Amino acid sequence: MTPADAFLARGAMLRGIRSAPSRFGTHPPALWLGSREIAHLHRDEVDVRLTRVGIRALRAELLSDARIERRRPSSDWVRIRLRGEADVERALELTRTAIRRNRGRGAV
Repeated sequence: MTPADAFLARGAMLRGIRSAPSRFGTHPPALWLGSREIAHLHRDEVDVRLTRVGIRALRAELLSDARIERRRPSSDWVRIRLRGEADVERALELTRTAIRRNRGRGAV
């Protein structure tokens, strides 16, 4: 099982999460919280929707982690490189944060 496969399988088991096609095109299945997409894959990377407020709150932590890339200044998303188990754990940790940050934002 690749790290990306492991992330999707374990992410889909998080409370309140379901796996369904991404609204952003041809990505593999995405992770959804209600009607809000909170994670999707790009081969061996995952985009996680932390929200702009969440990204600001975690700014120093995110900047200090070389596996994490900010998409662009106005984006709700960060990208995490998935190479091994530690990366999968980090991505799942940020997905749990995304769940908390996205509750009540269309995530019914």
